[in-house]
Amino acid sequence: MNTSLTESPKRKVAIYIRVSTQEQKIDGYGLESQERKLVSYINDNKALNLVTKPEWIYTDVHTGSELQREGLQKLLRSVELKKFDAVIVWKIDRLSRSLKHLLEIFEKFKKHQVSFISIQENIDFNGAIGNLIFQIFGSIAQFERELIKTRTLAGKITSAEMGNYTGTRIPFGYEPIANKTGKGKRLQLIPNEKKVVEDIFHWYVYEDMGYGQIADRLNDFKVSKGEYTTDWNKSLPWSARHIEKIIPNPLYRGEFLANTKDEYGNQLDQGQWTVVAVPACIEEFLFSLAQQKRIARVGKSSEAGHIYLLSNKLIDVSVPERKKFYGIPRSKGGYSYRRGQYDSKDGQHQPVFEISANMIEEEIWAKLKFALTNTEEFIKRHLATEKFDKTYIDNLQEELTALRGNLMNTELETARIEKAYEMGVYSIEKMNEKTMEASKKNTQIESRIQQIEDELQLVSYKDIEIDSLRKAAGQVKYNIDNFSRKQKKMLIDICIDRIEVDRRELPSNGLQKKWHRALTVYFRFDPEQISRDMGNGRTPKPPGEAPKSSLNSKNDLSGGRGGGSCTFFRCNFYIDNKLEVFNNKVIYKTVLVEGA
Repeated sequence: MNTSLTESPKRKVAIYIRVSTQEQKIDGYGLESQERKLVSYINDNKALNLVTKPEWIYTDVHTGSELQREGLQKLLRSVELKKFDAVIVWKIDRLSRSLKHLLEIFEKFKKHQVSFISIQENIDFNGAIGNLIFQIFGSIAQFERELIKTRTLAGKITSAEMGNYTGTRIPFGYEPIANKTGKGKRLQLIPNEKKVVEDIFHWYVYEDMGYGQIADRLNDFKVSKGEYTTDWNKSLPWSARHIEKIIPNPLYRGEFLANTKDEYGNQLDQGQWTVVAVPACIEEFLFSLAQQKRIARVGKSSEAGHIYLLSNKLIDVSVPERKKFYGIPRSKGGYSYRRGQYDSKDGQHQPVFEISANMIEEEIWAKLKFALTNTEEFIKRHLATEKFDKTYIDNLQEELTALRGNLMNTELETARIEKAYEMGVYSIEKMNEKTMEASKKNTQIESRIQQIEDELQLVSYKDIEIDSLRKAAGQVKYNIDNFSRKQKKMLIDICIDRIEVDRRELPSNGLQKKWHRALTVYFRFDPEQISRDMGNGRTPKPPGEAPKSSLNSKNDLSGGRGGGSCTFFRCNFYIDNKLEVFNNKVIYKTVLVEGA
């Protein structure tokens, strides 16, 4: 009989071992002792169907009252990636001595469907009973969070009623100062920033400028983004999003809304709001005019205004400041995306950069449609494969295994040094010298292990992104040909991270400049967001908010430019001037071509 058809799959188990500095010297508590007992338990209890690997062993020499332990944090990252089915420990206090921390850890285990085993307490969260225990722990954690939320909100309201500013961010135009009572902080105007806010509202109301145009003017004037503000990244230039955040904010007319919702997130009646008076940047009348214009513009945009499919996506990377393009109608008909002229930080004048909207919108939408209707071919053509060669990954795995062995040896060496000191073989000076050498070597090995783990983690995210693309394709492929322009815009917002535009000047005949313009489209795919936002017919969150699966910029596959979340799919286009004969005359015709 073929037993492979009846045997249940092995439960992959990670081992977590912790020992404090003092416990290392207690017999039965050392790292080696715990590991030996746990491995024996896994091997001897065949009925439990457990299996482990050396790379699934995580260790810490650290107190159990803190969560920021290197080994534990690596374990939790692996839990998020679902590398195994369970975590096993010698005693439950090896995981944490804090009930609060245990609840947090168990909640993460449950979220990622990882069970928990403790040998000494004879606990195994697998199966129906285990799920029940997880539910109990989850209920306790939820109850504790609700208590904290209620206390926090009550404290915030009390502080606001004392006239304090209880916002988490300092808005542009203000600086925080201590309340005279000695508790909390208030806001104080910064005169030169107040003048900037006044200008923003005047340009918006009286000069009929849009958010992008105002941002460009502020950048042209080299206006600082605030001395004390924590509302945004001050190293980046002004953008339309910054202005969009300022215009509707009632704080600039002198009212800070400390709370508008109860502890459950439900909207309160306006009479129940806690409103704190702050120094006003602008008069009430100007603020009211701005809100009337904002509402009118929103209505016009949603009803009859032109929808720019690539708004907030196009970035000019040929200039140091990485300027964004904004959509504008052309005087001769049609639409364009324009990056306005300005003087860069190095003193160079950057002329206007404009691209025909019809040309690039059509091609980029066609490429996104191709991704969602011919998914496997799209993956084959456009997956960035530079870092995913099998030989490269195998070499990393081998190096990682060897380094972990070396790390264990250096930790054992440290223990032998301390033992030698206790036996009188080493003096205190000799022990410190030897320990320092071992610690330096340990740090170097750990640093390299972290680098390799980051690389391997990137590979796992690549697989997640491919799976996300396939799921996304299944949700939209059958009706994509019938999408309205608004639906196309929503899908582009979700599935395209950014479009980087680069240009260089070509040799010309001396009469007119000719440009070679290259576009690189970076895709991202989140089927849950597609289902949610397309189903509700609402515009998704604006760019800049990284998706759940995004990584740090050091892992960004954008060719070293950074500036976006981690993306694994990209395609290239270039815009060139093609020579053609028309009415017996040689003319330049602008064309968009997909590149290699």
